[in-house]
Amino acid sequence: MKKPTHAARAALTLTLLALSLNTQADWVEIERFDDNTIVYADATTVTREADTAQLLHLVRWGAPQSDPGIPTYLSTVVRTAYDCTDKLEKYLASTAYTGAMGDGAKVIVDDEEARIWYTISAASMEEKLWKLACGVN
Repeated sequence: MKKPTHAARAALTLTLLALSLNTQADWVEIERFDDNTIVYADATTVTREADTAQLLHLVRWGAPQSDPGIPTYLSTVVRTAYDCTDKLEKYLASTAYTGAMGDGAKVIVDDEEARIWYTISAASMEEKLWKLACGVN
């Protein structure tokens, strides 16, 4: 039997972490917006391979989110990859939940990874997440 690659092991680890968020997440507030949306991150979810890191963050929406034909959801857990050398980010996956902190029923699961990397702006919420994921002070 073929051994799983490091990337496959990292993806499995993050998936298992996402499944256990309800009981083990250590969410720390990263940013609060005027509409009462709050972004949290859990440093215990950081994985790193060479100059690339991955991190889970949670968006607790300021108001219930809804799309036609989909139950209302209050939070979304997002998995993002970060290029620690070139200060870039790439969306990997997300799951929306009926509960406010990544709990409750899963409403939407999106695992369609972005095809390109995006530049991270200085003093942005994304830069705060990049610094946490890459261990930058």
